[in-house]
Amino acid sequence: IQIMATAQVEPNKWIRPIGCDIPPASIVLPRGHTMDGVALGLLKQSGADFIVTKRPLIVGVLSTGNELILDSNDKPSQAGKIPDVNRPILLSLLASFGRHCEPLDLGTERDDDIDSMAATILRALDLCDVIITTGGISMGETDIVEHVLVERCGGTLHFGRMNMKPGKPTTF
Repeated sequence: IQIMATAQVEPNKWIRPIGCDIPPASIVLPRGHTMDGVALGLLKQSGADFIVTKRPLIVGVLSTGNELILDSNDKPSQAGKIPDVNRPILLSLLASFGRHCEPLDLGTERDDDIDSMAATILRALDLCDVIITTGGISMGETDIVEHVLVERCGGTLHFGRMNMKPGKPTTF
């Protein structure tokens, strides 16, 4: 194979100088950029040996209540029993945030066992950045979540009710 020039070619005309694609002091990736293959290649090309990243926010979801159906063999028609709808919905919504959020299913806890609920929440505090609980914060005798969070887990109560329905018994 022989290559023949069909036009007059100036020496070094099509050779780019080193560093012309990324000038010095350029911001290669903006703060908060989501890493992908292209970003990784760009970082390697620019000579980055390491970068500081943030991991996804880990959000635990815990349902509480003796009335929740915990086993798929339980039937909703059982007196006083309801399916646990909130936890799967919240986990699905959190998963929709993609790589920014990592939902963690903390399961369910009965609201008549303070020690068990406290142990679950304390374990969750080691694993999660945020914990969402559903149920157990109203005014009934078995609404123990607020007590467990404050008295057993060292939490701080910022507010305990919202002036709206539904949602009045909301604790933060």
